[in-house]
Amino acid sequence: MPSKGTPFVRLQSAFLLGLTLAIGVVQLTPFQVQAACCYFAAKDKDVNQPGQKAFITWDAQKKLEAFTVQPKFEGNAGDFGMVIPTPSRPKLDEMPRDFFKDLAMYTILMPLPEPIDTSLTERKYDMRERSIRSSTLSRESDKKNHVRILESGVVGSLDYKIILAEDASGLFQWLKSNRYSYGGDEATLRFYIKKKSYFTVMKIDPKQMKKASNGSYTGEITPTRFTFSSPQCMYPLKITQLSVKDRTDALFYVQAPDQMDLPGDWSWMHSYRPMYLTYMLGCSANEQQQTELNSRSEWLDKKRVKEPNYETTKLEWAKSLGVAEMKVLEDPQKNYGLMGSGDLPTGAKVMALSDFLEEIKTNYLKDNKQLLPYAKEQLISMEDKYQPSRGLIVKYDPKTVGQGYLYSNYAWYPAREVPVEDIKGLTRLKGHLHQGQWLTKFRKIIRKDEMTHDLVLAEVPKQKQQTYIRVMPTSPP
Repeated sequence: MPSKGTPFVRLQSAFLLGLTLAIGVVQLTPFQVQAACCYFAAKDKDVNQPGQKAFITWDAQKKLEAFTVQPKFEGNAGDFGMVIPTPSRPKLDEMPRDFFKDLAMYTILMPLPEPIDTSLTERKYDMRERSIRSSTLSRESDKKNHVRILESGVVGSLDYKIILAEDASGLFQWLKSNRYSYGGDEATLRFYIKKKSYFTVMKIDPKQMKKASNGSYTGEITPTRFTFSSPQCMYPLKITQLSVKDRTDALFYVQAPDQMDLPGDWSWMHSYRPMYLTYMLGCSANEQQQTELNSRSEWLDKKRVKEPNYETTKLEWAKSLGVAEMKVLEDPQKNYGLMGSGDLPTGAKVMALSDFLEEIKTNYLKDNKQLLPYAKEQLISMEDKYQPSRGLIVKYDPKTVGQGYLYSNYAWYPAREVPVEDIKGLTRLKGHLHQGQWLTKFRKIIRKDEMTHDLVLAEVPKQKQQTYIRVMPTSPP
């Protein structure tokens, strides 16, 4: 944890939901937020970047999906609303207000490993501590418009109705008659009606929102979870086209038995695999890996010639949640720092501090008759610096040293460090994250002209599933 007096910037989360379709004459504007510059996060985006955010849980066996969304509105409309289509009738639940902030904190990347100099040579040895700061009802019927209200109620501060519609024009008129001043076109509604989608329409009274000095309303809505049956894991993208000016920054957290990805050209493999092969393997890549790297690089070059505005999807965090990850939710203050070592290079192993010190001492005595004073001082300094509560000591396989990013026999894997107050709330994730499930976090910049269809997420083949390695601290370019 930070030492007394250490300046840390507090997080101010600002979430703009692009999944929801703003209804009413609402002018969405950029939000002023403090940058989370003291957290070690992928491009410092996951806690302060306006755009679409969704937490998706997928059960492939039960064909059951849940996604959680949190909109933020700014504008001068008399009321605010949104329309969310789902392939079947959803069940709505209120989620913790800081749910997405907690997810961002939970998935902050681990600091980079540091090489350990174990030579114990006689010199001025600088053992100053360094740490990388983790910069994280009633049934009704409107026969005239062919709209059926299946359910109505309140979730959090939102009034909602779940409806079915027979045709786009009827739904369009129903929205207008019920003061949901829908700003979109009938064609988009028709797209979902043809798919026999259910529509959840939600509205909030601006009196429940804060009023800015210019008279406009602003407010962040409590997250809502939609649970529904679906033949495939999906995300309703097309409807967001109407509330996006040029493009949107979409961030997905997906929990499922397998690691998840977007299919085809939108796969994060197009950016992650070249980065992995370059950073992790370097000159040690075998023929098959080198072929893959060349093939992916050539594909990307051709794609960008054909489509200059093409943006790859970025993998930002991925892990199969195990015992260590679950312990964080039980006692964040005690267990947040490590949360497991992540994937280690082939042949590498975690060492106990006592074994490490004894091994260094033994190696020193092979060339020296006794432990000289300067060597004793360095061992004492190492014992103080490399305490288990601060990180892990990893010993690499001598055969791999000098290959890829490995350049030392021993490395220090620092623990994550975040202000205590900002991690206490991670207990709110209990019951939402589950042991044995993959949690995959990825980001896609989506242009307005690309929003012609809904997203269908795909499982990564088991032989290609891969933990996001801590030696790659930022999203790929």
